[in-house]
Amino acid sequence: MHWKPWYARRLWAAACLSLLVILLSVVWLAWPSNQPASSSIVNHIRLLTNTIVHTLENEFVELLPPDAPIREKLTGWSQETRIGLKVVLPDGTMIYDSDDSSVRRIHPRFELDYTLRMSDGDPPDYHLAFPLLDAGTNAFAGYAQFTVPASAATAAIPSSGLLLVVPWTLLSLALLTLLYVLFSTGRRVQRDLVEPVAGLKPYAEAILKGDYEQRAEWASNNEVGELYAVFDLMREEIRNLHMQQASHSQSHKELISNLSHDLKTPLATIKAYIDAIREGICPDLPSVMAYLEVVHANTSKMAVLVDDLLLHALRDLDQIAVRPLEQYSSSTIEPVLRTMAHYIRTMGVRCVEPSSIPNVLVIIDAVRFEQVIANLVTNALKHTKPGDTITLAVEELAESSSLRIIISDTGSGISPQDMPFIFERYYQGGVPDRKKLAERHGVGLGLSICKYIMEAHGGTITFHSKQQQGTTFCLTLPLS
Repeated sequence: MHWKPWYARRLWAAACLSLLVILLSVVWLAWPSNQPASSSIVNHIRLLTNTIVHTLENEFVELLPPDAPIREKLTGWSQETRIGLKVVLPDGTMIYDSDDSSVRRIHPRFELDYTLRMSDGDPPDYHLAFPLLDAGTNAFAGYAQFTVPASAATAAIPSSGLLLVVPWTLLSLALLTLLYVLFSTGRRVQRDLVEPVAGLKPYAEAILKGDYEQRAEWASNNEVGELYAVFDLMREEIRNLHMQQASHSQSHKELISNLSHDLKTPLATIKAYIDAIREGICPDLPSVMAYLEVVHANTSKMAVLVDDLLLHALRDLDQIAVRPLEQYSSSTIEPVLRTMAHYIRTMGVRCVEPSSIPNVLVIIDAVRFEQVIANLVTNALKHTKPGDTITLAVEELAESSSLRIIISDTGSGISPQDMPFIFERYYQGGVPDRKKLAERHGVGLGLSICKYIMEAHGGTITFHSKQQQGTTFCLTLPLS
């Protein structure tokens, strides 16, 4: 919430409240009532008649006889106070009347004034009836109807002059209260909202300058504290994104550098051998074929690098086309493994092929899956030497409804410090031997692409390895 609209709304609310108080005060002062409030009159009548009501409730039974002494007491009180009194039983029988009227029976529901009523006479009188409860039994005994002169009823009510003082006093207090509220609200907004928000400016300027290490903290656990916490989370996220971008940029630079190095060497070799053939250095056809074999080998290395780079670019654009189809595993996987086995043997490494392949329905893209197998076999050959063994196996996992393809070797294995990172792009692991570093080909994209393709199949790729004992990669494909 922006503080300015919030503060403006409170100012408008205070202004409206002030106008309302002023309007009510003007109405009160412009049309002052000559008569006090009815509630005030009722309360005053209660005070005037309280003694007689108490007497009637305590001596109600003694009032029933026509010559009861209490009747003289009531008559004396009525004459002294000029207040008329009628005592009526619940059935409407009138047992006492200070005016000695001839009426002896009334209808209580219609002829008694349970609410304050003012007569039209001159001078006017107020009429009001109170219920009577027998003090001994607390049972309803009857009614006491009083007729009080207006002058007696309003004698103790504040005068009109006092009634004029009341609105002025309320108006002054209301204005002072509103001024205090406005002043305190302004100070509170300035202290608790404006100053903290302004305090975020140096942190924002630091982020603009590339300094992501300054933490924004606020001690109070309120809305401002939440704002500071979210701001600091934003700073942390920007810092992480900046580090990722820097790392990605550095990785791209290393990729270009590695590609330049890895492409330059085979290109130079190809050019040298082609120049030798063109200059006639080769005396016979076998020598030419030997040179062409070297050219072919270096061309293959370059093709692998270019393919990896293309797949990497397509992956960044989410455009690697993986189109799994429902196929039988035996007819799809067997030709791939047979080709890989022949290639392994041509490199001087022993190969153990699967004795049988479970013929089950799987969802697979044969072309992309062959790329995964070829990449894993190529990696295995990099870490093996003539005389080592690469084993290819396929098995069905009934408990997980999946097909597992295993590529294992007895080569040098993967070092423990490299294991957490082998599926990351551009990562090639530590190679302390300069000779091996010079002979290494690739830019660290193969396993990353393999992981992407397997996940696109809904499958997984895992591995376990021990140094100098070999590495095993396991691919799982869900059954159809």
